[in-house]
Amino acid sequence: MVDFQSRDTRRGIGDDDEDDEEEPEPEAEPDEPDDEAAPAKTDSPAEEPPAEAAAPTTDDGTTAYAVVTVTDERSLSEDTQGDVVVSAIEEGGGGIVTRDLVRPGYDGLQTTITTLAGRRDVDVVVTIGGTGVEPDDVTVDALETLLDKHLSGFGELFRLLAHETEGTAVVGTRTTAGIIESTPVFAVPGTVEGARTAVSEVVVEEAPHLAEDAADQEPDSSS
Repeated sequence: MVDFQSRDTRRGIGDDDEDDEEEPEPEAEPDEPDDEAAPAKTDSPAEEPPAEAAAPTTDDGTTAYAVVTVTDERSLSEDTQGDVVVSAIEEGGGGIVTRDLVRPGYDGLQTTITTLAGRRDVDVVVTIGGTGVEPDDVTVDALETLLDKHLSGFGELFRLLAHETEGTAVVGTRTTAGIIESTPVFAVPGTVEGARTAVSEVVVEEAPHLAEDAADQEPDSSS
C-alpha cells in the first residue's frame, strides 16, 4: 500500500504541475484541450486500496475457553476428564481456544495459567485436577497466589451440588475460582463426574457474565 501510494503521489504531482502551466496558454484552440482533459479526470485508482482493507472480522460473541488438565498419568488422547469438560463447554454455547496437559507443580501451573489468562483470545480458563489433598494436588495452592479476586461462591456451590451424589466426601475437594488479569479462572475436580458437574451446572452458566463484568471493571492505569 505504501509503495503504491508513494508512486501515485509522485506521478500526480508531476502531471498536475505540467498540465496547470501548459493548458492556459493555447487560447486559440479551446475544443481540443477540453476533449483530452475529460478522460484524464475519470481515472481514480486511489479508490481501490480502501476496498481491500474493508474485509470485516467475524465476532459471534462466543465465550472462548482455555482448558488445562493437570496430570502426569495420561496423554491428551486419554484425557477423558478433559473430553467431558470440552463437551460441557460446547453444549453450553462456548468455544475452545486451546487445550493442554500440564504436570502437577507450582512453576508449570503458574506459568501456564498466567500466560493463558493474559491472552487476548481467551475469556475463561478452566483447570482440571489437583484440587484434592494428596501431596501432588497443588493446583489450588498455585492458583490462589495468582488471584486478584477470589470467587469463593464457586467452591461452595459446587460442594452443595456434589453432596447429592458424593455425600460428606465433598469436604475433601478444594475446588475454587477467581479472577486473574480480568479473566475468570476455575479449578475443577479431576474426576469425570466432578468435572462435569462443576462445568455444566456452574461454569458455563456464570463464566460469560463474570468475564464481561471483570473486563468492564479493569482499573484505569491513567488514574
